[in-house]
Amino acid sequence: MNFYDLNKLENDEVNTSYLRKAVYGESLSVAKVEVKKGETTQPHSHDTEEVIFVLKGSWLFHLPDGDVTLTENQMLCIPPDIEHSSEVLEDTIAIDICSKHRPDWRSGQDKSLHTNTEQFLWAV
Repeated sequence: MNFYDLNKLENDEVNTSYLRKAVYGESLSVAKVEVKKGETTQPHSHDTEEVIFVLKGSWLFHLPDGDVTLTENQMLCIPPDIEHSSEVLEDTIAIDICSKHRPDWRSGQDKSLHTNTEQFLWAV
């Protein structure tokens, strides 16, 4: 058994507008995320079930069956291997729970998914 105090965990800076505090259990990963308005997550899928629980703010998810907007006290369950992407509509605080370990969180490999490609486009 492990005890964690999110007030004492260091933030993992996914990017300057996306902070994550993650905890890893035996068979799941849980993170508190703080994401600024305008941030996007590129289309992707993974082999874990993922639950996003919005504590504050508004977060739009693009899914094969249609878009879902989460606001305070709403949750979304995304099954494994389902492609999804997202846009943050307001500054948001959420809990992200995955049914397996997320080595991509630990290594930072997922950071490229949270890069807004529009920030790097040049005008012609």
